[in-house]
Amino acid sequence: MGMRLIGPVYLVGGQDYNMVYLDWPAHDANVYLVDTGDMMVLVDCGCGESLPGILANIEEMEFEVRDVSHLLLTHAHLPHAGAAEAARRNDIELVAAPAAAETLLHGGPGTVAYHYDRRFPLAKEVTVVEDGDSIELATTEFRVLQLPGHSAGSVGYELTSGDKRLLFCGDVVRAPHLEQHRSRLDYNRDVYVETLLRLLDDPPDVLYPGHGPFCLSHAEQWISEELKKVLQAPVAP
Repeated sequence: MGMRLIGPVYLVGGQDYNMVYLDWPAHDANVYLVDTGDMMVLVDCGCGESLPGILANIEEMEFEVRDVSHLLLTHAHLPHAGAAEAARRNDIELVAAPAAAETLLHGGPGTVAYHYDRRFPLAKEVTVVEDGDSIELATTEFRVLQLPGHSAGSVGYELTSGDKRLLFCGDVVRAPHLEQHRSRLDYNRDVYVETLLRLLDDPPDVLYPGHGPFCLSHAEQWISEELKKVLQAPVAP
């Protein structure tokens, strides 16, 4: 069963909340469903093995899977995008930043599938979006924010609901108690610092991260704590 969050947002997948169950050591990413008033939008899609459970959660919440029109991918890492091609085969349009789209289409270390001892199913077609683009779907507008550093193709998707700005931030910002992974081949510390500083200049009200709990107020505190984690981590020689 899914979980209603702030705004037109539902959690329909993610191992942290037992929205789906996976008998393997990797943590499936949080998967969000956004009700645009006419069609449904997914943000990230899990590793692949969990997709049937995600779709079942959507149906249990009395939504129709056939109404899901778009999948917005925050980046191409396996726990977030492993089910992308399976979603596309269900007539869902895939959306990603240029670097992530290249990885989705052609594979390579940017999938980090090697970290999980899994293969990454390549996507056949991806719609590419750039920093600052607007994605207008029914009554909802998503603004694309390039957020590189955690991975080369990391982006966030921001929407406004009432007086609150909600940002789906992937793995760019996590809860302060969660460790940030720096062992990925596409991690870039200096670029990451720039991304976090830019977020601090104009922080959203709510953060919906790729793993773990959500930040429902004072998002600038989580961003500051993430920046501290990055700066305090040992720098590779």
